Amino acid sequence: MLVLTGRDDLTADAVVDELTRRRASVVRFDTADFPLSSRLAVTLGPNGWHGGLWGDRDIDLEAISAVWWRRPAEFSVPAEWPDEARAFALSEARVGVLGVLGSLPVRWINHPAKDSAANYKPVQLAVAARAGLDVPRTVITSDPGYAREFIGAAEVIYKGLSGGVLTADRRHRYLPTTVLSAAEVDDALAGTAHLFQERVPKAYEVRLTVIGEQMFPVAIHAGSEAARLDWRTDYASLTYEPVELPVDVEKGVRLLMDELGLFFGALDFAVTPDGRWVFFEVNPNGQWHWLAVKAGVPMVEAMADALQGKDG
Repeated sequence: MLVLTGRDDLTADAVVDELTRRRASVVRFDTADFPLSSRLAVTLGPNGWHGGLWGDRDIDLEAISAVWWRRPAEFSVPAEWPDEARAFALSEARVGVLGVLGSLPVRWINHPAKDSAANYKPVQLAVAARAGLDVPRTVITSDPGYAREFIGAAEVIYKGLSGGVLTADRRHRYLPTTVLSAAEVDDALAGTAHLFQERVPKAYEVRLTVIGEQMFPVAIHAGSEAARLDWRTDYASLTYEPVELPVDVEKGVRLLMDELGLFFGALDFAVTPDGRWVFFEVNPNGQWHWLAVKAGVPMVEAMADALQGKDG
């Protein structure tokens, strides 16, 4: 088994520890090690590529039975190279290494191509609607007048389409959910595309973690006004408990996951005071370990089972 992730990843740590406890053969590799401290050497044969990656930990392609695309870091090339040389080298590294690994006919959790495609919110929202899930009224627009008409006299939720922004020091920062009125929309909206959704009343929210055929729904109860709008802004106020997944929601989620080609997903729902489950998004590589700990749910074991092929 191959786990592709960075060095500081508590979720991967827990799963690798579980696999090690089971005496399973697992190798952890960070793409940031290539090409400065590891090398690629493969040859194409009748059944695909053979050879591997060699460095601190050797990776024999033919020994890989499953790949967990967790959270690998960016490839590393010499900092002293000119910008154009660095850009070329990074592009070649991505296509070379990820192309070779991506060609392996093994279980992927998830394949990076599927992961990337599913990250487009317009795609996942359309697929969720076709799958029969309850999706908020949504518009995507760069037209200020169109946005004001959609909002009307109510308030709507504004969310980033791409999940966040890069700060000046190249760190990723997510955009918190924001409440917006028509009066706050100005002509600067024309500068790019924006996503607006109706504001959904919440009794509580649910993070549903899907690992293959297994589904782990955990209710997230907010203890502050900030958390009721966006629970990511106030983790200290949150409490958690496992909940039952309605049959119709489970059916829709399976259709969604199948169409997106995802083995794993972290899905966010709001449960309204009248009991409707409203779908917000699916993160193909979302966090889940803290929920396993807080709610006492065996997700680590389920992920280890999946990598070992013991979930069938």
